[in-house]
Amino acid sequence: MSRHNVGRRSFLIAGGVTALGTLGLVSACDSADDPANPADLGQKEAPALAEEVKAGRLPKLEERLPANPLVVQTVDRPGKYGGTWRTVAVGVEDASSWMLQTIYYDNVLAWDAAFPNNGGIADVKANLAESFTSNADGTEYVFKLRPGIKWSDGKPFTADDVVFAVNEIAVHPEVSPAPNSRFVGLDGKPGKAEKVDQYTVKITFTGPNGLFLQGMCSAGGWVLAAPMHYLQQFHGDHMSAKPADWVTAFKTKNDPFGNAERPTLTAWKVTTPIGGGSQVVVERNPYYWKVDQNRRQLPYLDKVVYSIVTDAEVGLAQVSNGQVELTSRAVNSTRNKPVLANARAKGGFDFFEVKTGQMNANTIMFNLTHADPVKRQIFGNRDFRVGLSLAINRKEIIDGVYAGQGEPWQAAPRPDSPFYDQKMAKQYTEYDVAGANAALDKAGFALKDGARVGPDGKPIEFVVLVSTSNPTIVQAMGFITRFWQAVGVKATVQSVDETLFFERVTAGQHDVAVSTGDGGDNPILYPYRYIPTAPRVSLFGPAWGTWYLSNGAQGEQPPAAVAKWIEDYKKIRGTTDATTATNLMKGILAGVRDEFQVIGTVLPIHGYGVVKNNFHNVPKSIPGDLTFPNVGAAHPEQFFVD
Repeated sequence: MSRHNVGRRSFLIAGGVTALGTLGLVSACDSADDPANPADLGQKEAPALAEEVKAGRLPKLEERLPANPLVVQTVDRPGKYGGTWRTVAVGVEDASSWMLQTIYYDNVLAWDAAFPNNGGIADVKANLAESFTSNADGTEYVFKLRPGIKWSDGKPFTADDVVFAVNEIAVHPEVSPAPNSRFVGLDGKPGKAEKVDQYTVKITFTGPNGLFLQGMCSAGGWVLAAPMHYLQQFHGDHMSAKPADWVTAFKTKNDPFGNAERPTLTAWKVTTPIGGGSQVVVERNPYYWKVDQNRRQLPYLDKVVYSIVTDAEVGLAQVSNGQVELTSRAVNSTRNKPVLANARAKGGFDFFEVKTGQMNANTIMFNLTHADPVKRQIFGNRDFRVGLSLAINRKEIIDGVYAGQGEPWQAAPRPDSPFYDQKMAKQYTEYDVAGANAALDKAGFALKDGARVGPDGKPIEFVVLVSTSNPTIVQAMGFITRFWQAVGVKATVQSVDETLFFERVTAGQHDVAVSTGDGGDNPILYPYRYIPTAPRVSLFGPAWGTWYLSNGAQGEQPPAAVAKWIEDYKKIRGTTDATTATNLMKGILAGVRDEFQVIGTVLPIHGYGVVKNNFHNVPKSIPGDLTFPNVGAAHPEQFFVD
């Protein structure tokens, strides 16, 4: 599952998008370029907006900005007004996901741009809010909004918009019958918003929700601001006669990518919506509420154009030919990097780093809650899993699939994570056929006629399910099944489309499933590859995940060790104390290490993006986590063309 594939559906359910605090970073471009023209620095707004003010069609700048705008310290230097950012997406869904990762990251709170604590509470910064507080058990949160912010149509942004986004969208029983889990307390009940005054909102939970603040910073689905003045006319609870299909119509109106009429708080507003052709175009929001260090209104760029192609090779050609100012999506694979490196001079671009938060390229998850008692017994045998791990020649996979990039690694936090555990990361990663056979012998699965025999007296055979959306995993499993065959275990790879993949694994209808490994930086936020917190992604124990999500009403109660991890994770969700949460998570990971339920293969290297040489204020390195939008968090409103 792609770490950055945040879909439009989650956005619509939650009601909007998320944003970020202020930080200046090192530029990806040459900082020795000539500084901006001093005359340009005297311009406090884009020339086109100044003309609108002069003509009487737009209020003066001081009337459009809040009294205390958020100040963005530019990465390289103050920019010039004007210009276009061209980028590319492969298909409509990719376009909506890419928009969420780039220009639609403005929420009440946001991550610190440098992400120094890997998603810890210290990374949470005020954004649309000026300040925020919480009580000790995470049941009450108070946000004081930045007074004077306006929507793109000039209407004021107030506490009413946050209350509407929460109560009428995010937790509304018809709009969101299954609210985002991060908006639900430990007791399984959703939160509620209350207006304290014009610019103060209180959100309360009946059960602790200690991770609420971090969740509000996450990309795509935690949007606590919606234009009530526009949307309430389409909301069934505000209609004199409620149509049967009002929810569908409401979600269409609340889609900022598909509905150009919907007001926004982001730097650019859609003018050519998604679904209207081969491009999506967004243009400057004259009421945007951020400024640079010289108090010049942002954004610098006039517009952003998303080219929607049907083939990734077409996108690669556009980037190679210099037709894209910046992208870190769709074409930035390991396989494409040599192609792009050779095209840099001709295309006039260079690379910047995208720091991955993944802990593994191929996380191999045996279904430990399998309905077949024989397979459950085989998969549940720790020595069996150890043997298959030792049978994998990870160096050969790294060379053959990942162009020599990466290192042997288990399903364990990355080296730069505060949760890094060397033993957990490196155990059973050596290529040791003799050791593999010894472990399989110890498991009790004898080798007869070249095949390991299970407890039913039959050769051990199983199917490995992989999504076609991950072609490198398919390729890697081709190597791995060959290694397993050499020690007498037969595995067959079955590739299915992503929709069918998730249908089957969520229902527990798989022997083994392989996906990428999330939670490499902060497993507190994304624990599901370590402990079974969701059947859709905790593929080693989907029935246990169902049990967890239903508070024991459905699914299957896990064994004692796993149940203890779940209880400790609930304690994490029930506290706002970072030290307590960290210590609990380290204890969980120690148990996960010893049980060794999931097999890892390769630690992914950091990714990359492409940026034109004349496109400025782009950091040399940007965190790229599942919860952290790798371009939106870098303040794209400061990007400019020179």
